[in-house]
Amino acid sequence: MRLGFLVVYLFGALLLQAQSLPQWTTVKGLAPEYAGYNLVVRKVVNPISFEETDVMVIRVEENGEFEQSIEISQITHVSIDMGKYEGYIFLEPGQTYELILPPFQPRTDAERFNPYYKPELIELGIANDDAQSLNMLFMQFDSELKRMYNSNAVQIFSSGDIVKAKSIIAQLDSAFQSDIAYFNTYKQYAYGELLTLGYKRNKRKAIEQTFGADTINVALPSFQQSFNTLFNNFFTNYFSSKRGENLKDAYVQIASFDSLTTVLQTDTLYWNKDLAQLVLLKGLYDAFYSGRYEQGQIIDLIEQASEYGASLTIKDVAKGLYRQVIWLREGSAAPQFTLFRLDGREKSLSDYKGKFVYLNFMHTSNHTCKEELMLLNVLSKQLRRELTIVTVIMDEDPTNAKKLIKDNKYRWDFLHYGAMPTVAIDYRIKALPAYFVIDPTQKLRLSPSPSPKENFTPIFIESQRQFNYEQLRKERPKTKSIYDL
Repeated sequence: MRLGFLVVYLFGALLLQAQSLPQWTTVKGLAPEYAGYNLVVRKVVNPISFEETDVMVIRVEENGEFEQSIEISQITHVSIDMGKYEGYIFLEPGQTYELILPPFQPRTDAERFNPYYKPELIELGIANDDAQSLNMLFMQFDSELKRMYNSNAVQIFSSGDIVKAKSIIAQLDSAFQSDIAYFNTYKQYAYGELLTLGYKRNKRKAIEQTFGADTINVALPSFQQSFNTLFNNFFTNYFSSKRGENLKDAYVQIASFDSLTTVLQTDTLYWNKDLAQLVLLKGLYDAFYSGRYEQGQIIDLIEQASEYGASLTIKDVAKGLYRQVIWLREGSAAPQFTLFRLDGREKSLSDYKGKFVYLNFMHTSNHTCKEELMLLNVLSKQLRRELTIVTVIMDEDPTNAKKLIKDNKYRWDFLHYGAMPTVAIDYRIKALPAYFVIDPTQKLRLSPSPSPKENFTPIFIESQRQFNYEQLRKERPKTKSIYDL
């Protein structure tokens, strides 16, 4: 009897281990319209900032065929950039997916640099039947949840009808039964917004029933959606409540991240340390961009979390947030790049070390850009000894830029972004024109910088004077006192 139990136990353990080991998952298909295009497959790695990372890049061959494999150990939700479309799919370990892509429509320059432009989200078609079942399950569940939510949201919210909300949840649970743990957890988080409507006067109940499990899975898109909805502007809301007074006092007294965690966990709703710290990070992140809190303190707290977080998940989330809040911050290192001048010569940002650089990003079809190029021409003569102007041209085809430069006799460095398109991402270019001043040590001095028509010259001269003063203080030898003799 014991031997039989042991055999069953060992078999189950081996099966569980085999399921968690990485397996090759393949994505392939035929899409002649996409010939020569790179399909970039991404996943969200930060549930607060929604930062994405590339999972793989699939090159579409000239005949339209594409195929790429990746090792994954669990179901993974990914999106695929397809120009004006962004498709999403759940990938299972060991599965092969024959994708059906929509007609190819590349994004225009205007769309790529429009800060409000979003590609159209679509569900990717899957040709092979054996790979459809899981994605079909998610698609049907999401569709039915959305339909029932939209049909009942006003009624549930206006009367705080939690009975109705729970009735809908029961119907969905009954209609979408599954033995896939990932899907069942996905459902639990997906109900968060529905519970929020039903518990409109008791948000804590919605939080408890959505995030009350022993563990949290931040990789699930339903977790990310419900978490950011329920904990939006957490500090502002929690600090104003009776329960939040102690946390507010600790924050005002500049407590450490660990101390803030301890205080928050005195509230039994946040007994799970990972959840408590994730909520704190969400609060800090929202506070950083609200303009109502001191940013230096927030940066210090996020950095502490990146080093001393309760788990690897918390540390990774904090590291991502830390990179974001210090990125392009004045005093931080300017993102490096290597591009080609319009005459074909290679230039790197490092080539300008030792000089003040007025870095700007332009597009020749933009009226404001062309207007400010004329102002830059004036600056290039007025500040020729103090300032080096570098313009990055964002036109896909630099022909118009070459003509514009020649006709107007502009004589500073014009670089084309094509050799390193990620330069626009590195400098977070969402609208054009965009400006930065980089100091001689290659650190961002003005980020973003005023444009030439925004009183730039006196602001730059004062910033340069302050920089020179700082350098003199660093280089000045320490004066000895009589006590050093």
